[in-house]
Amino acid sequence: MGGVPDSGVAHALGYSQEAGIRYARPFVKYTPTWPRSFMPPDQRQRDLIAHMKLIPIPGLIKDKRLVFCDDSIVRGTQLRQQAKRLWDDGAKAIHMRIACPPLLYGCKFINFSRSKSVYDLATRRYIRDVEGDDPAVVDKYQDPDGAPYKAMVEKIRSDLGLTSLAFQRLDDLVAAIGLPKEKLCTYCWTGKDVSDKKCAGCANCPHKK
Repeated sequence: MGGVPDSGVAHALGYSQEAGIRYARPFVKYTPTWPRSFMPPDQRQRDLIAHMKLIPIPGLIKDKRLVFCDDSIVRGTQLRQQAKRLWDDGAKAIHMRIACPPLLYGCKFINFSRSKSVYDLATRRYIRDVEGDDPAVVDKYQDPDGAPYKAMVEKIRSDLGLTSLAFQRLDDLVAAIGLPKEKLCTYCWTGKDVSDKKCAGCANCPHKK
């Protein structure tokens, strides 16, 4: 049981405690690089930084069945490379658990990656390949119990070279945060803008309907 440093560590610690799986750190982070590996402008440089900053510990990997946690999957490029390193170091299984639901919409409010197109998202590339460019079909991929969602997750799992892959459900994420859903921005998962929600704020709030 481990977390991808640093974003997945807190999730992994909680998962380890609840599941009763021993926590370890098969990757350690080498920090004297860019603060975030998506920051360099060139893809080859991003790949190099991602490779440099995570150092595998062979003694915690070889012949082990591993459960890893991370905060999200955006493109999936770096996760695929890290999974290959784990296989190359002798892992017997790699199970990935993601702390949020699949990202279906690019964030409109903060620039947390260098993505310039919604098709930089692994989910949207899959949907485009299956459905074409019609954005109206994206909603049906939000239901974690639906066949389209399950097929999408299975394709991403296969592309990344993982033994298994599971994402957090939105209702469970909201419950874990502990705030009412209407007070949370869920745009990147639901496509619904915060201004679409009924605001519980002041009487003159421009978002109140």
